[in-house]
Amino acid sequence: MSHSATRHAAKPSFLSRLAKTLYIILFVLSLIVVVGYAALSLFAPKPTVDKQVTIGPNRGADPKPPAAATDSPDASPTPDPDALVLNRRDGVYTCLLLGVADQGGTDTIMLGVFDTQAKTASLVSIPRDTVVYRDGKYRKINSTYAGGEEAVAEAVHDLLGVPVDYWVSVNLKAFTSIVDQIGGVYFDVPVNMDYEDPYQDLYIHIPAGYQLLDGSKAEGVMRCRSCYVNADIGRAATQRAFLVALAKQTITPSNAAKVTSLINTFNQYVRTDMPLNDMVWFGTQAIGMDLDAALATGSLEGEWISPYWQLDDDAVLELVNGLGIYQEEVPARALHIVHP
Repeated sequence: MSHSATRHAAKPSFLSRLAKTLYIILFVLSLIVVVGYAALSLFAPKPTVDKQVTIGPNRGADPKPPAAATDSPDASPTPDPDALVLNRRDGVYTCLLLGVADQGGTDTIMLGVFDTQAKTASLVSIPRDTVVYRDGKYRKINSTYAGGEEAVAEAVHDLLGVPVDYWVSVNLKAFTSIVDQIGGVYFDVPVNMDYEDPYQDLYIHIPAGYQLLDGSKAEGVMRCRSCYVNADIGRAATQRAFLVALAKQTITPSNAAKVTSLINTFNQYVRTDMPLNDMVWFGTQAIGMDLDAALATGSLEGEWISPYWQLDDDAVLELVNGLGIYQEEVPARALHIVHP
């Protein structure tokens, strides 16, 4: 090739070089995303749970002793002929959320259900005065916390006939820390809140209305029970609404730099039996969910008959079936609702 031919060869324009560079950058970024997501999937495989749930008879309503086991210590227990077996839907998981005060005891009990295939979730409040039949007597469900989180999970499973795959126990001080870290949470406080309890170091004075809550006020909103005519039922509705607002205002690009401090708060105030791998997997499944459309909230209906909150059998059965945990319709005998 002559020097003149080389000298007159067309050079790539600035725009074509820029386009090529952007294309390479986009390709590399896409590759990083794909590889990163694949790595997460390998690091956090889909959690496995039992595909079937066996539910024994309601001993609170029919207090006959369970089927006797054989005398041999090596033999398996005699299967209960009255047991009910239900089949779970694939991709649906449950988690029990417990709010715990410094003085001990569960101030809040909620059951979360996450359908990872439909990308929908449910959050159901369980009034802490709900009557259950445990250890041969009637008691309030929040009293089962004396046996630890597993005992509360077992009581919820027995009451509603649903599996409890995980539990998460959150010290209510966590809300103070998280809300302060993200600069406050905008929330519509439904009622005027005026309550003081020096024993619990609890001083709540918050007017009703839409406002920016700091950490201390957020904790007050979560804990104020006597502020409502219907006590725990009204508070539970406010708690669910606040948790949704907190989630929506925490998971934003502006809070990305605060991930480390939020994780430290999680480690300080939260206890759970959920493995890290499962947390990561659920996080990948929740990407892109619209909480306004995908999250349904509710509470166990009933009435106050002192000293317990007694459930409405038909309403609770309808709610449990609406959670979509099982393949088949849940029969009434799967629920162990009791009325002293």
